[in-house]
Amino acid sequence: MGSSLATIRVAVLDDHAVVRCGVVARLAEESDIQVVGSYGSSRSMIAGLRDAAADVLLVDYSLGPDELDGVSLIRALMARFPACAIVIFSAHHELSIVNLALRVGARGFVGKRQDMSQIVTAIRRVSRGKTYLDADMTYRFAQAIVDSPLRRPSADSPECNLVRVEGVRLSAKESEVIRCFLDGLTVREIARKFERSEKTISTQKWSAFRKLGVRSDAELFKLKHQLRGF
Repeated sequence: MGSSLATIRVAVLDDHAVVRCGVVARLAEESDIQVVGSYGSSRSMIAGLRDAAADVLLVDYSLGPDELDGVSLIRALMARFPACAIVIFSAHHELSIVNLALRVGARGFVGKRQDMSQIVTAIRRVSRGKTYLDADMTYRFAQAIVDSPLRRPSADSPECNLVRVEGVRLSAKESEVIRCFLDGLTVREIARKFERSEKTISTQKWSAFRKLGVRSDAELFKLKHQLRGF
């Protein structure tokens, strides 16, 4: 991985060409950053990185419907390119998504509404082995830790623990999985928590997704404000 004195090799993944080109143009202004690849799909990035190695991967969290979801994409990139540091660049800049992305291996997270200079700062920081979050998100993480015992009131009836939205009702086990997932736990961590297999947890997660009408992690987090039982 590049040091602070070396050129930082960066590969960019975003399925929106205008956004991708704008980011690449901005990074080209930095003398210590070299864009070694610009990709519109995860498949093309994975293929391209075999020939053009990078130190930092700047990756959109939510790609098209035929793409991997954010968590799966981070894991796939880490498995194939463990020496690369991943910075997520996303319109979904909610605490739960940022938390989940960091839990599964991302080293930084920048919202698409933030100033482009923060992308540069994030790239430089993660290239030195550090983690990057902006000041506001760092504060929100700290506040969530302080408030965590008060986030969900206790309930006498198991019925209160069921997740429902617009007439859709999940089973008790599906509700447990979705609640933990929204709290930032991975499938492996949920499996360990409830002493079930990862395959079982994954099946329950995707069963809940089907009932809720969502197809990806990002879509679930967008629906979070409609969910009752949180």
